Amino acid sequence: MAQQQRQGERKKVRLPLIGAYSNRTNSGSKDQRFINAFPETRKVEQLENTRIYINKRPGLVELCNVAGDGAGRGLIHFYGSFYAIIANKVYKVTDDGTTVTEKITLPSSTGNCGIISCNSSVLGDYLFLCDGTVGWIVKSDHTVTQVTDPDFPTPHVPSPTFIDGYVLVAKDSDVFNCDLDAPLSWSSDQYLSAEMFPDPVLALARQNNQVVVLGESSTEFFYDAANAAGSPLSRNDAGVIQFGIAAPHAIYQNEQFCAWVSQSASGGRAVWSLTGFKPNKISDEFIERIIDAETNITQITGYGFRTKGHLFFLINLPTQHRTLVYDMDEKLWHEWSSWTAALEHEVFLYNHVADKGDGAAYLLSSVHGDIYRLDPSAYLDEADPITVEIITNKYDMDTYNRKFGSVVRLVGDSYSTSNVVTLSWTNDDYQTWSTGVPIEMSDAYPAFQRLGQFRRRAWKLKHTANQPLRLESLELIYEEGTH
Repeated sequence: MAQQQRQGERKKVRLPLIGAYSNRTNSGSKDQRFINAFPETRKVEQLENTRIYINKRPGLVELCNVAGDGAGRGLIHFYGSFYAIIANKVYKVTDDGTTVTEKITLPSSTGNCGIISCNSSVLGDYLFLCDGTVGWIVKSDHTVTQVTDPDFPTPHVPSPTFIDGYVLVAKDSDVFNCDLDAPLSWSSDQYLSAEMFPDPVLALARQNNQVVVLGESSTEFFYDAANAAGSPLSRNDAGVIQFGIAAPHAIYQNEQFCAWVSQSASGGRAVWSLTGFKPNKISDEFIERIIDAETNITQITGYGFRTKGHLFFLINLPTQHRTLVYDMDEKLWHEWSSWTAALEHEVFLYNHVADKGDGAAYLLSSVHGDIYRLDPSAYLDEADPITVEIITNKYDMDTYNRKFGSVVRLVGDSYSTSNVVTLSWTNDDYQTWSTGVPIEMSDAYPAFQRLGQFRRRAWKLKHTANQPLRLESLELIYEEGTH
């Protein structure tokens, strides 16, 4: 039997800086939180253990100031150029960001637009764009043509999808399709009704060879049955799901899965990922408390992208000024934020993403007419600081006895130039914080002494420098009291 440690002997413990959210309410003022820092695990085979790190998120480098301030409404890359929808204009921007050409004037200036890449045996590759009222196509030679067919559905849900030569858009409970390989031609009988449940269609998506029709409280699947009359699609009755979509502009779909913020008739919201026809809930009760508190649910935006070897699904919650990010690889949540003069942690101010095939994600500002490159070698958002903030749960080392802190060391990467992390702590359940103390990560021994006494303590680490940051843990040396 191991000998009991004598009273007053110094103990050393490593406090992890990674974990799942455990917030008791939707408030960001209490409990564990990770802002602008994402977790990463690395298995060390020789040591038969796993190293866990917290990494600063990539910064943003401006590619092009496309237009004056205006709502960013859509972004895609197509045949050597970006197409950016800003306010009521659609702009073509060359790959290097040097040339901007105004292509389309829309009847609306706010609200998300739909913009997807399609293919026709007649027209070749083209873009289809819609804003809820009108539709346009952009051919591979960058000529644009408005859809003027009187049978084109208007108003419609600006969430189109494409399958087997057909562009699909939704109106009320119906899904309309263009004529085969003819996106400018629409027939009045070319539609189907998603009527298994009596809820309107709010968004369309694709999952492999199935069209995903997302209603207010249900989800149905349709496939191309090559029907001779009416819609070419038929319902897959076995695939219906009894929850729908809460945020029509927060969908991420790729070749493997489809993810969205859901709702059902039972109340409450969650985040689901669909693989095949199998839904998997990727949010937990702590994340759902935050999402449920969003008062403007239809203005939530979301999208997915890959950076620094991780696949992320990002969800902007505008009225809470928060952005939740799910790491599909690590299966953990964290947050991103933008710095503004009014708020150190504002909602991430980028609502749309595009990929031009160079290994980077390109983002469109939601408030300024700019396109940015998400760059792992950048540590600012253009000129604005990225405020990394890590708040831990309360640690008591499994006893309520008083502890007397001697030294705390910050375990992380060492840097050749100054790179300061500010450390503070709270002993009263996040009500008050100590004055922050700087810890220099370029020192050989990044530590602080004179930690006082506590029973339960949470820690906060903050970093704003134009520098990279990768942290592993806090190493605390302390003595335990008798009561």
